[in-house]
Amino acid sequence: MNSTLHFRRALGAFVLLISMLPALAGSGAPPPLRAALATFVVHPTVGMPSGASRTAEQIHEVVGDLKTTLVLLEDGDSRLCLVTSSFGINEPKLNTIIRALVAQQLGFTPAEVVAATSHNHTVPLLELGGGGVEANALGREFLTGLSEAVAGLQARLAPVTVEWGVAREERITYNRRGRRADGRSYFIREEDRQLLDPGYVGTIDPDATVVLLRGTGGQPVGAMAFYTGHPVTGYNPERMAAHGQWPQVACEKLSAHLDGIPVAFIQGCCGDINSKYMLTGTIQQAIEAGQLLGDSFIAATKNLHPSKRTDFTWQRAKVTVPQAPLPPLADLQRDLASIDDFIRRGRQGDENTLECVGMNFPRALTPNYRAQLVSMVRPWYVWAEDQRRSGLADQLKPGLPLEIVVARIGDVGYVGMPFEAFVKIGLRIKREAALPCVLTGGYTDGSYGYIPDASATADREYMGGFFRYLPERLPYTGVGGEAVAEVAVPILADFAK
Repeated sequence: MNSTLHFRRALGAFVLLISMLPALAGSGAPPPLRAALATFVVHPTVGMPSGASRTAEQIHEVVGDLKTTLVLLEDGDSRLCLVTSSFGINEPKLNTIIRALVAQQLGFTPAEVVAATSHNHTVPLLELGGGGVEANALGREFLTGLSEAVAGLQARLAPVTVEWGVAREERITYNRRGRRADGRSYFIREEDRQLLDPGYVGTIDPDATVVLLRGTGGQPVGAMAFYTGHPVTGYNPERMAAHGQWPQVACEKLSAHLDGIPVAFIQGCCGDINSKYMLTGTIQQAIEAGQLLGDSFIAATKNLHPSKRTDFTWQRAKVTVPQAPLPPLADLQRDLASIDDFIRRGRQGDENTLECVGMNFPRALTPNYRAQLVSMVRPWYVWAEDQRRSGLADQLKPGLPLEIVVARIGDVGYVGMPFEAFVKIGLRIKREAALPCVLTGGYTDGSYGYIPDASATADREYMGGFFRYLPERLPYTGVGGEAVAEVAVPILADFAK
């Protein structure tokens, strides 16, 4: 009897001890997630070729440097380096070079490096070399800065906890996809916005989100800031400036508030979201917008939520975006005739060149520039007509395959998409995700152009019909880019378990 009683008591004590181990470990052990961040700058100069004007325009004015921030995350075998920049480092050529360089220095595979851009429109051309093209002066400076920043990351890896906060920012952006009385969609640029209700905003993502990483001593060591909107406030494609636009200004303000820590910017699903004053604004107005967003980021840090866990997991996942058949031959021929007429009149200086094949253009652009934009879709129509004439159109396989990045950092989700996603795609992921905070980032590890949500796949304005600017691309149909949500949401749910 006594031996049985002693055994039961010993067993009970053992079970109690096992049940207490997680709490005991949590009270003294460092968090499993380790992180390190670094920021480097490059210095553009007047006369550099433009990287975002669609013309041969040079940089006429330089307002400050341009920043790139790296975030290294490690948790056991899970490791990832996120590179964020004003430059278009999601573009395939730059993306391949940058991910390979970072991976080599860290001892990672390129798949463990993610490169994303704020999609800033006021940057010089960045050439990193390769493919028979030499790196330009800016590219050499960028590669040197990147290599030096990566070299110090692993030595600074330290345990961190994760917190997140959200504030609303509705003053600097608006939904730029409008509807005319006949149901046709159009691009709401600044002169169009001025004709709408003064309070027009439309459907946007107003979340100004900050994910704060703290060291074990409680000090901030780095942050990721998220917002959704095309940084075009100070953008004029026919007179280009170099400036970090409002994403960089806002991150600099948040960094200063947090004792100078590095801040990485995650651009949201802004395919149909503009910042105000496109084509008519100034760099000063871009700075003012950045100050407003920076204030909202700081407000987000006033109400931070600590993650209940501090582990990290992630994966890459395949997505297929549904596509539709090519238009009938007669429609293609009619549109080609319209395109050729528009180009001819635009090059002659006709100010009435304002609409063509579903796209509308502002008077703020010269007729010649409008003609150039339309000339860029002409090759697609020639290809599509040839497919119809040759009988090959029905043999084209619909479905655009692409790859996304899905992660969970503590209680914070992240989805990186290689295209310009419409805002409803990001909103759907946030709404359906089993996590309290999700960063839905576009412009990540690829550049598939604009891919609309389900409500816009039949539209033919600049964003909805952007497939025509890309070689041999079929139109979109069905859920469109929301196919990403159908893949990402279940993965986030699994990560949240």
